[in-house]
Amino acid sequence: MLWKATVGSMTLVVVPLSNPEPRFLIERSRLAKTAGADAVEVRMDLCLAEGGSPDAIIEAIPHLALPAIVTLRHAREHGSWDGEESDRLELYRKADAAGAAWIDRELEFHAARPWRPERAKLILSNHDFHGPGQDLPGKITAMRSLHADVAKVAVTPRDAADLAAVRSLIDGRGPVAAMAMGEHGLPSRLLAGVWGSALVFARLPGDAGSAPGQPTTEDLLGMCRLRQQSASTRIYGVIGSPIAHSLSPLIHNLAFAHHQLDAVYVPFRVEDAPAFWDACGSWIDGLSITIPHKHALQERMEDLEPLCDLVGAMNTIYRHEGRLTGANTDADAIRRCGERAIGPLKGRRVLVLGAGGAGRAAVFTLKAGGAQVALANRTQARADELAREVGCRSVAWTALADEPFDLLVNMTSVGLKAPQDSPWTHDFPPGSGVFDSVYNPLRTRLICDAEAAGCRTVLGLDMFIDQAVAQFRRWSGLEAPADVMRAACVARLSA
Repeated sequence: MLWKATVGSMTLVVVPLSNPEPRFLIERSRLAKTAGADAVEVRMDLCLAEGGSPDAIIEAIPHLALPAIVTLRHAREHGSWDGEESDRLELYRKADAAGAAWIDRELEFHAARPWRPERAKLILSNHDFHGPGQDLPGKITAMRSLHADVAKVAVTPRDAADLAAVRSLIDGRGPVAAMAMGEHGLPSRLLAGVWGSALVFARLPGDAGSAPGQPTTEDLLGMCRLRQQSASTRIYGVIGSPIAHSLSPLIHNLAFAHHQLDAVYVPFRVEDAPAFWDACGSWIDGLSITIPHKHALQERMEDLEPLCDLVGAMNTIYRHEGRLTGANTDADAIRRCGERAIGPLKGRRVLVLGAGGAGRAAVFTLKAGGAQVALANRTQARADELAREVGCRSVAWTALADEPFDLLVNMTSVGLKAPQDSPWTHDFPPGSGVFDSVYNPLRTRLICDAEAAGCRTVLGLDMFIDQAVAQFRRWSGLEAPADVMRAACVARLSA
């Protein structure tokens, strides 16, 4: 059996299937095998809810292209089946006789009415769809005492800090499948091979999956290279909220693969950055930091690069000679983008929109480059405070139409994944340049309006790649393949 051959040496990738038609279950199992999966999960409850025949679904099991986990989750377990427990056990017996490789039962119901398949392995599960779970080690112990071949725990974290508790469940004393659901839980799945989880569930591209937060097989096996992961794989990532839109995992994993480095980079949806770092920082080798956390972790650092200290905003964490170090790679990237738009900055009038972490980096670096900087922010007090700190002018948001500039720099998030939105609704001075730090969509409304007005424009993707290359250099001491990274971003954003 597959499990006997692989336990302890790899994480099995499982693709959930829920089609009511047996022929489609068989077809999808073939697609799962082609995608690189090791097994499929036949969610009988979902198949039946869509009108499938129990006998027909069971009869399809021996014809599937991969070994099958059979799961018949009751409505009381957040599944779709609402029958009697005796009927469920009878269906499980039939699935076992038909050749199922594993039977998945919820711990609470199994403890009340223990049953063990004759041929298949037994997975006992505990799901918490409302929170991060309680007494999870105790649940694992209970599963083992009931002779589970695999103990499976799935919880719903409220913040990425809760991932530390999930990671700790994999104790080396027996197969444990530990995972967290939703966007906050996604890293637990992408890092399954590093942590040593017995199973990880991934959906085929285009499928909805069977639980929130399941990655695609492409992201798990391709981008994050699950097959190359081990306990020695170094972990990097990006923290932010929201974070699902970020292309940082795409480009940094490409760079790690390009140099054949044993490292993986994942997105962490973080609400409380200090709490996350305190819980998880010991096993993370480096971070990118984005909105709204660019001011949150400086106090946790042992060293700050001079520019990071000057700007007061941090977008990078790395370890240098054993010391935790903070950096700001945005600033130099912003300066280069400004120069691409209008040439040398000395003496040029630059209007910066936004006084957040990226806005801070912009006004400091542009002023240091000799530009005459003006700053505007929707919250005037924040603009005034930053302008006093930097030594530049602040401009009222309501007076922007009358502000002359050679270069307009957007450091707000306006337009992010919203092509209809723009932070600028006024005319553009003749011959001016425009740089928009937003890179998703690739061509924002601000960029399109500026080009229509004859402005020279620089896309947010230029800054994104520049700052990422500088981050990668700090993490690895190597040069990232910028052209490959850029091409991957363009392909993703143009899809």
